[in-house]
Amino acid sequence: MNRKRFGGDPVEALRRADPLDRLEVQAEAAEAHKRALFQEITDMDTTERPTPAPARGTGFRIAVTAAAVTAVAAAAIGGYALFADKADPRIIGGEAIGGGGMAMCIQYDDSILAGQQQAFDGTVASIDGTRVTFAVRHWYKGGEGDSVTLDAEGLTGGPNSAAMDGSLPLEPGQRYLASANDGVLWSCGYTLTFDSDLADHWAQLFGA
Repeated sequence: MNRKRFGGDPVEALRRADPLDRLEVQAEAAEAHKRALFQEITDMDTTERPTPAPARGTGFRIAVTAAAVTAVAAAAIGGYALFADKADPRIIGGEAIGGGGMAMCIQYDDSILAGQQQAFDGTVASIDGTRVTFAVRHWYKGGEGDSVTLDAEGLTGGPNSAAMDGSLPLEPGQRYLASANDGVLWSCGYTLTFDSDLADHWAQLFGA
């Protein structure tokens, strides 16, 4: 049996023996490429790895330590300043009101002061003749509210005032430690210009 041989390109001969649609071949090739690309992507290692931080030298540690020390010192100083601003300043006073000199004063005694009907820390708000109105900062004994009006005969600096002989009269706007009985303000050491140490003593004496 004689076999017929094809001349020319063998691939072309194969194509003639089993012809295919060229468009179909191209589509199959493109699909195969897509599958290969998808497989390559899915096989990739996508795990995120942190980038190592650069090493920090001794200089950085020293800088951080110095900054921390400075911050602590600043906070301490600021706290002290804040506390100092809020603290009440100590006031020096203690000058007795009226009395016409020590010879005319009742001898001061803590027990007499403790027996007063009223005692308070207050500022003279107004003077009307012999009547004096105090704006009360703190009651030690015998009162309530933010004001009190008392008879202060001879203590207001008028013509008949005991202050005419050189003793100290009451003055509007001045702060006092004051005491009274039966609505009458007492003089000498029982009413004085405000003093922080004496105020502490009055608070202890009256328990208020």
